[in-house]
Amino acid sequence: MSWVPNKVQATRALIAALLVTAAGSAAASVLIVRSSGPSARTYPAGRSLPDNARITLRANDTLVVLVGSGTRTFRGPGIFSPSAAVVAGRRTVTSSDGRRARIGAVRSAGLVPQGPTIWHVDVTQSGTICLADPANVMLWRPDSSARTRLTLVAPGGGARSADWPAGQATLAWPPGTPIANGGAYTFRQQGVAVPTQITFRTLTPAPADLQAVAAALIANGCQVQLDLLVESAPDQPAG
Repeated sequence: MSWVPNKVQATRALIAALLVTAAGSAAASVLIVRSSGPSARTYPAGRSLPDNARITLRANDTLVVLVGSGTRTFRGPGIFSPSAAVVAGRRTVTSSDGRRARIGAVRSAGLVPQGPTIWHVDVTQSGTICLADPANVMLWRPDSSARTRLTLVAPGGGARSADWPAGQATLAWPPGTPIANGGAYTFRQQGVAVPTQITFRTLTPAPADLQAVAAALIANGCQVQLDLLVESAPDQPAG
């Protein structure tokens, strides 16, 4: 059987909507979204800290925290505070480079034509994907230069196939094929020897701000989406 891709709609709410929500939040806290080095166990990803916390890092430590308007990166050694410049040691906080997170709105099945939002399902990468709105899911492929045929195999074994035209990066999820929370789906592409397997996790309720999105991705093991969020969020310089 085949499905016909829906007409792509223009996105209605991008990262700015989530940043505005986060900026208006009364909670003065930051969320650790990436941690490496000797102090990674002390500061694991997913841990929330007050924005005036004193963060002690050793040599070769790197810590990325999510603040209301983007990310801030600290590199040890030194003592740091998310709400201030370096407390002790050398200042190693990244400066803004103008990047913007591609969170996007899933409730309208919108997309950013230049690249995927974190809610687009990359059919070329196996792993765990979190869904904020399982009723509006868009599949995405990084290389849309050639026509291909995509076959989707559901956990119960039912298969659906569709032609993916050349020049089209996105494809709507097939109607009538529900997404089971925790279900593993197999994606096969014509000419690709190894299929992709993706396990879906439904976020209920859907997170409303940037920190809630990141926390949900960490809790559910949705690492690919977390990496995209961190790498595309604007870096904020220390005050």
